[in-house]
Amino acid sequence: MSRMGADYARYSFGRVDPTTIQRKFLVGYQGWFTCRGDGAGLDNHDWSHWLKDGEEESPLGGKKLATDLWPDMSRYPPSELYPVPGFKNKSGEQAFLFSSCNPNTVQRHFNWMACHGIDGVFLQRFVGQCDPWHPNHKAIIDWRDKVGDNVRLAAEAEGRVFCIMYDVSGVSPNRVQKVLEHDWLHLIREKCILDSPNYLRDRGKPVLCLWGFGFSKIRYDPDTVRAIISFFRESTPGGVYIIAGVPAHWRTGDGDSDPNPEFSKLWLNHCDAISPWTVGRYKTEEEATRYANEIMKADIETLTVKNQSGQNPLRHVDYIPVVLPGGSGYNMSGGRWAFNNIKREGGRFLWRQIYNATKHGAKIIYGATWDEYDEGTALMPAVESRLLLPISHQCPLLPLDEDGYTVPADWYMRICGLTAGYLHSDRQLQEEFPYETLRDQREWVRAENSVEDALLPPPYYSSQGGSLSSDSERIWTTPRRSPLRGPRSRPLPNVPAGAPFLSDLYKAASSFPAIPSEFLKDTSTDDFTVLQQFRDVSAQPENSAVNFSQEPHSGQQHFVQYSQRQDKDS
Repeated sequence: MSRMGADYARYSFGRVDPTTIQRKFLVGYQGWFTCRGDGAGLDNHDWSHWLKDGEEESPLGGKKLATDLWPDMSRYPPSELYPVPGFKNKSGEQAFLFSSCNPNTVQRHFNWMACHGIDGVFLQRFVGQCDPWHPNHKAIIDWRDKVGDNVRLAAEAEGRVFCIMYDVSGVSPNRVQKVLEHDWLHLIREKCILDSPNYLRDRGKPVLCLWGFGFSKIRYDPDTVRAIISFFRESTPGGVYIIAGVPAHWRTGDGDSDPNPEFSKLWLNHCDAISPWTVGRYKTEEEATRYANEIMKADIETLTVKNQSGQNPLRHVDYIPVVLPGGSGYNMSGGRWAFNNIKREGGRFLWRQIYNATKHGAKIIYGATWDEYDEGTALMPAVESRLLLPISHQCPLLPLDEDGYTVPADWYMRICGLTAGYLHSDRQLQEEFPYETLRDQREWVRAENSVEDALLPPPYYSSQGGSLSSDSERIWTTPRRSPLRGPRSRPLPNVPAGAPFLSDLYKAASSFPAIPSEFLKDTSTDDFTVLQQFRDVSAQPENSAVNFSQEPHSGQQHFVQYSQRQDKDS
């Protein structure tokens, strides 16, 4: 393993400290996926964010595909799979999806965070769904509460942290304050979320994010926002650490920002952290770097001057940049958004943003998002190759190799984990994309499904008294185990040993004969071309590796360049 890889293993794994937000990599968790038969209780939304209403004569029974990314379902056991009506894999077998209402599934998502060293989540709480005075919202509120319960239990079981991020998008300005106040009291008094030992805090205060104020599309009154912030501080025992999820141009008041100058004063003088929303504000590495050099740098300098001025010594304002792997919301938007409009470039786009943020001094990073498959920003495992995608009925689906880079399904989780390790260690990331380090992190599935993986029920006290050591570590390939840990209160079902991972496909393809060109004339060229490539890849010597070309192909071609390369890791 390379020196960089050794640092990754050293710093990434341990139970997360819930007493501070500093030096953390946190991801957004939507938790908005439902499936028919999952118990969500949403009769009219039984495939929320996976499918949407379509033509009655469609082969999907009046539904249309609403996601561009398809999750890698080989990592789920049968008890967490829900058959999708009308969807078959190319083999003819039924296609399946997961539900955020299944507590084991949510815990599995948090287990992946733990296995990769990712610190925790901003749990999205959509204010428009939390209005108790809306006649049709009782079932929706119960659903969001259930997802919240799942997240809390998963965070406690897997040693991750969580906090609430309120999203006020689309909520009427004359209702937003009333709904927020009612829902927060509901969460802290009835759902008791602040009683969780894994609810994230900083400076002794629970962390809460208010996202969506100050944007140009809906004009909220700064006085209303100020009153909302005061309510949270006064109604929460011990106060609250407020993060403002603001427009990218919050400081200058142009572009996506409300031009009212009172908003920038509000963020600087009444909030504990500022997190500018940059999804869709740039689409390439070059644009991301330009944004960082021209806007992010000035943002951080503004906060540094304010924090050092001593005007309010009790409030240090942190800066939390947003990074994303890519984006594609063609099916969700009905074609209004371009397909694969923010290309992932095999992880290079994400890494460039992370490098830019840390270069300018960011110590906390928000990854958008862990599970948002429908908008193409998911960091969790997705289908690696077009060959493995289900038949999608004229709706395009996006495999991870769309941009010409062959990467494993968990590639973006690896990038996030590597970033978290560097944030924890206070070391500067390298600008060069760490392909070899990421390639070496292959064995996380073993730890995830080990029968020896056992944790104490929260709050994780040892039998001798006192909390478990924060210095506990575990190596990438080693299952978590400790003599102080008792049985997990909710053990995860094991993924069947015969689950079809991509490596199995490589082995199978290696025995296939070359496909006659005359046969390809009457068959789908794309699928067979990819299959032929897999056959070629499997024939490479063990010491060969994928060469991530600086000039990958474009369009519908799926040829990947390979080169012989000796492994130089020590």
